[in-house]
Amino acid sequence: MNRHLPSSLIYDNWRGLLSIFGKIILGIVGVGLALLFGFWLLLASNMGPAYLPNILGGALDFWIRMMLLGLGLGIWLITALWIIWLVLRYGQHFIKSYFIKR
Repeated sequence: MNRHLPSSLIYDNWRGLLSIFGKIILGIVGVGLALLFGFWLLLASNMGPAYLPNILGGALDFWIRMMLLGLGLGIWLITALWIIWLVLRYGQHFIKSYFIKR
């Protein structure tokens, strides 16, 4: 015996809306985690004494710090471009769905 309600238009609309909100929230959480990791790399590039002072007379320390700095800034740049791309994509979808009549 089937005790489920028949599929209705209102249910399908809410399901689609919840799916879109879920994707948006997942994107925001992903952006937040990426920014947090990039910030941690930026901080790690400037903290503490020399990492490996006995190797190459401490010259390796410069490259380690610059690599961490570059990775942190690269993550921030890629994250900014990703969030701008998501906003433009959802904006285009919104304009096509609600303002352009087919």
